[in-house]
Amino acid sequence: MAADGNKKMNANLELKWREEMRSDVIKWIQSEKDIIKLFPRTITYSKKVELNPDKWNEGKLKKALPRLFRQELKNLANRMSDAMKQAEKSKSPKEHNKLITTVKNAISDTKKEIIEKCDQLLDDLETGAGDAKAGLALGKKAMAEVNKLDASKVFSEPLEIAMGTAKVIHMAETKGADMAAALDNAKKEIVVALKSLNETGKTAQSVAKYLASNGKKMADNPKGEVSAFGKKVMDKSVLGPLQVLDKNIDKLEAALVSYAKDLKDGKVDGHKAKMQASEFEKMKGLQKSADVAVAEMKKLQVAFKKVQKDLK
Repeated sequence: MAADGNKKMNANLELKWREEMRSDVIKWIQSEKDIIKLFPRTITYSKKVELNPDKWNEGKLKKALPRLFRQELKNLANRMSDAMKQAEKSKSPKEHNKLITTVKNAISDTKKEIIEKCDQLLDDLETGAGDAKAGLALGKKAMAEVNKLDASKVFSEPLEIAMGTAKVIHMAETKGADMAAALDNAKKEIVVALKSLNETGKTAQSVAKYLASNGKKMADNPKGEVSAFGKKVMDKSVLGPLQVLDKNIDKLEAALVSYAKDLKDGKVDGHKAKMQASEFEKMKGLQKSADVAVAEMKKLQVAFKKVQKDLK
């Protein structure tokens, strides 16, 4: 036991690289021998630290640390999505080698970002900055993302794109038009819809998850502004919309991914498209959850600035 009452322990981090990736991107990586071998089975990190044993132990650290790296894994997911598109255009050995380099750099950059961030967070804990300070770096990023969010695009944009393709397919079969062209266009457009979801919807979800998972911890913090912020998050008028948004993003993602898979597998005909369009139409009401949740996130930004000041 250290002189200040802290205890030596190991901080071990283990992340699955596929955590934030779409299923079609994961399947592409696994199908490419030259690509999959570049990925470690897991992204790992380990460091010896001295922390207050009343607050921390190795089990708690192992459980808490992975939650702090969703943004880094999301960035990796975005880069792999772009790499998959690059692969579709890579026809020569030279282009394939460029693709390999792109993937290597993405993995290397992600590992570096995670290690540097983990070092800083653990240093903050060891120097007595406290639990809230450990999450502050992520909180800054989360609140910064709120500024960029266009609530109106969270559900409406990907749904409009996907629903439009389904209606075109249905009409093509009904009117005896070119079904092949309609299906080819739908395959391209559903990628755009998924990209919209990933860039806007998943970002909103990431912020919602951060706030919901850290609210209670911050509410219990002895520092005044930190506690006040946590209590604002835990108020049912705020926490409720955040949780609903999180759940609805998962629902939309499942529907879009399923539709994309059916298109790829050739399982969408006019009748299937009509049913799919109807399903997307019913989901348009989910947009209200984004309007409410993002509005609450923006209100929290003012309070979060006081948290940052309180932790200096």
